[in-house]
Amino acid sequence: MQPSINKISGSTYARWTLLLLIAVTDIWAVKNPGFSFIIFLAPLIFVLLHSFKLFGKKHTFVIFGIIIVVSFIAEYLGVHTGRVFGPYYYNPSPKVNGFLWGGVPPLVTFSYISMGYCSYVLSRIIFGKLGKLTGAAIAGVPIVAAMIMTMWDMSFDPIASYVNKIYTWYEGGAYFGVPFRNFTGWFLETLIFFLIIGLYLKIFAKAKDYLAKPSRLFLAEVIFLVAANAFGTISHEFRHPTMVQQSMAIVALFGLGMPVVIATFRLLETKK
Repeated sequence: MQPSINKISGSTYARWTLLLLIAVTDIWAVKNPGFSFIIFLAPLIFVLLHSFKLFGKKHTFVIFGIIIVVSFIAEYLGVHTGRVFGPYYYNPSPKVNGFLWGGVPPLVTFSYISMGYCSYVLSRIIFGKLGKLTGAAIAGVPIVAAMIMTMWDMSFDPIASYVNKIYTWYEGGAYFGVPFRNFTGWFLETLIFFLIIGLYLKIFAKAKDYLAKPSRLFLAEVIFLVAANAFGTISHEFRHPTMVQQSMAIVALFGLGMPVVIATFRLLETKK
């Protein structure tokens, strides 16, 4: 099996440097376009490095590939049919979304990767299943991971669409202009790629491929990233106390806060 992490290595310092950078820029947004793109890539780089340790490089590329393919297909169908998330379109301005391919910014898949990986690992921590999934966890881990990702979307979608104009809903919706169908579609879409990931790992990953006895510090990195993102949303309420921002802060505090707290105490219960 892969060796466990028993001491703080150079890669650990690199990941925590990225985490601190993400946490700070979640609170104080960077306005410089070039630096903003680097900040945008930081979560992707972090989860790539983290997954290399947890699942190995080969499985990491397959896992991330599954997320990219499923999320892009869902977004493409969503934009062109309106049947997945409800009718919407992405802002065509290159300054907002960059290059659009078939009406979908390929960069959006980067966000799916970072959120998807963190939600998946967070769910595994909650279940106490970090190796091969067995029993009820085979279905339970993907379901909980998809629920975490949906809650994540609930904490930022109205800000992303109606405040930052990243995309626009044609017909609006009951959740600050976001349709109900968006969240059911988001849940089903993410559940699909989590189930595929679980099936792939079940069939092709061997016990030796997983990191043996990952340390608390290593697993805490993922919890920290989710907590930092939630805190970033909450902190904006103090600077921009609009009705939408206050509501998103509530969702981030209690919606994302719950799995973070559960995972944290689950981690504290485990032996070192």
